[in-house]
Amino acid sequence: MENVLIRQAERIHMRTEQSSLDKKALFRVGIGVLLLGTGPMFVKFVKANGALVAFYRLLFASVMLTLPVLIRGETQVSTEEKGKSVLWVILGGGAFAINIGLWCSALNYTSASIVTLLDNTAPVWVGIFGWLVLGKKQNQFYWWGLGLTLAGSILLVGSSSASLNNQQFIGNMLSVASGISYAAYILITQNARKRVPSLRYSWLVSSIGAVLLFVFGLATGSLKQILSIQDFFLIFLMSLSSQVFGWYLVNDSLGKLPAAAVSAALVGQSLVVTILGIFILQEIPSNLQIAGGITCLIGIVVVQSSFKNAEN
Repeated sequence: MENVLIRQAERIHMRTEQSSLDKKALFRVGIGVLLLGTGPMFVKFVKANGALVAFYRLLFASVMLTLPVLIRGETQVSTEEKGKSVLWVILGGGAFAINIGLWCSALNYTSASIVTLLDNTAPVWVGIFGWLVLGKKQNQFYWWGLGLTLAGSILLVGSSSASLNNQQFIGNMLSVASGISYAAYILITQNARKRVPSLRYSWLVSSIGAVLLFVFGLATGSLKQILSIQDFFLIFLMSLSSQVFGWYLVNDSLGKLPAAAVSAALVGQSLVVTILGIFILQEIPSNLQIAGGITCLIGIVVVQSSFKNAEN
């Protein structure tokens, strides 16, 4: 009898401890979301091509993270897992480089709030990937959420795109592509974080992404654009707030919370960016854009609830 009571007490203690860890992880995601929400403001003021801004953002981040990684000396993975870890880290760096490049480019064509919202349709793409590639059945809530997200996205795109040649339409399409690459990054990071500590992973992703964007920039000539000292300073600040601190907190949480939960929290970026965009960039959304944004947000939340119901 005494042993049974001890085991029950241990289980209760473990559940309480896990709940405390989950709350801390959610708090970190919240802070990370606020920091990530400041990113578009810096890009808008720099006004340079997306690949160039993305390259320097990741380059500055990799340099800033090098010393903390060396000082902290996080535990290396086992030899058996090393091969898989390298693969997941390379994939993570590639997906993130594509995502940041598309995201920065989209901000040159359309509003920060639209870019952020369409970028954060990632949970929808996560579900589609699971259905098409992994054969995972989705419940009716997912499909309802998908319909709402698509309807909201159409309103957003249609309300800001008068023609196929319109610059805003290009920005919207880049934002959709960014959301797909964002979904890939979330799925990859969830697996990578099981094998690689968060700080080291953030550093490796930034370093690999910077190298890939450098190669891309050389091939396309996008690195030839001249930046002012003020531009470099703004990119540095963005790298420090969004890339170093913001993504470190998110990456750390992805190793402790389900990808669906983190994706849901990341949707909060849209609200942060919209508010900052109104007051800092004077980007006032139209009534149709507000309706589309709200519909899209509701759809994403419904998609996330479908994942939660499936887990239960």
